[in-house]
Amino acid sequence: MILQNNTQFTYFPCPTQEAKTASSWEDLAPYFDITKGKAPEGLWWLDVSSATASDVTAIARSLCIHPLTIEDIVFQEPRQKIETFPGYYLISLRTLASTFDSEDDAEPKEPDQLPPTPSHPTMLYILVFTSGTVTFSPSGCDHASRVRSRISRVHDRSILSSDWICYALFLSDEVIDSFAPYMETTSRQSESIQDSIFTARDADMGPLMQRIYTIRKRINHLTHSLSGKSDVLNGFVKRFHSRTNMMQHSFPEGDLLVYLSDVQDHLVTILAELSHLDEITSRLQSNFLAQTGVNNMRLSVRLNDGLSKVTVLATIFVPLQMITGLFGMNVTVPGQDVASLVWFFGIVGVFAAVVLGACFVAVRMRLL
Repeated sequence: MILQNNTQFTYFPCPTQEAKTASSWEDLAPYFDITKGKAPEGLWWLDVSSATASDVTAIARSLCIHPLTIEDIVFQEPRQKIETFPGYYLISLRTLASTFDSEDDAEPKEPDQLPPTPSHPTMLYILVFTSGTVTFSPSGCDHASRVRSRISRVHDRSILSSDWICYALFLSDEVIDSFAPYMETTSRQSESIQDSIFTARDADMGPLMQRIYTIRKRINHLTHSLSGKSDVLNGFVKRFHSRTNMMQHSFPEGDLLVYLSDVQDHLVTILAELSHLDEITSRLQSNFLAQTGVNNMRLSVRLNDGLSKVTVLATIFVPLQMITGLFGMNVTVPGQDVASLVWFFGIVGVFAAVVLGACFVAVRMRLL
């Protein structure tokens, strides 16, 4: 269920373009009571942010919203879809607005870092009536405020309709085009990683792999968030062409198909770019693993080379150590009865000559 607090209601009549905000539905309820024949004059838009179950029920009672719609909104049905009901149609979309689980998800301090990825899907519900639109948006979602600003900049007021508001929320650099900044940053990050894979030091390979993993995770998240919108658009167009009696008032004549074609173009472009980015990051991961294998092979070769040199040195010095051990036994040794140190330096000289000769031979044979 919806558990957020601080519900905010924003009533926006398009003729006056004066937004009215309230913290409770009772303040705006006098404007809406379809059951008693009361409805705002002209085109209107009601946005509800972080609605509770009681708020949704109260609004549904005033606007005659179907119980199935209430259930979807209250329980945050995650499936993206379009459904038609008597008097309105419902579009549910997944957005990028969300709360974050930890401090690690805070806003990035560096320009090349990715914006924080939402920790769980967040749904936006759009109810399109004949002369008005109702949206249930999550906390932290800025789509509604930006669309209201866009409405105020529209010069031709004749194009404004409830369907146009739905289109503006669906596209309008909002629900679909809001993915573009994430994709641009992802593209820059992938190019940066591609340039640094073959020049990174061994100590940088771990953080580099983490960056690749983060990019792939966010590409998968963006693709998952956008994939269902194609089905929504196809269902929207199909229902528009069918035009049953129940849907005559829900899909009025106009340029709606032109709007949907524009949305489809943006969606196809973004999905194609995401597919391309996913292919690039997949190659980056393969190149990273190949480079890691080459680095491990180089390290193994250096390690084996070092061990072989240690083995050669041990082969030279171990026999000498055995001979000195024999001299330390309680037996007669050469020169023990001589008072001078001739024998001592002679033996040390022989040892030194043997070591130098063995090292010379090992170097000539490239063993050292």
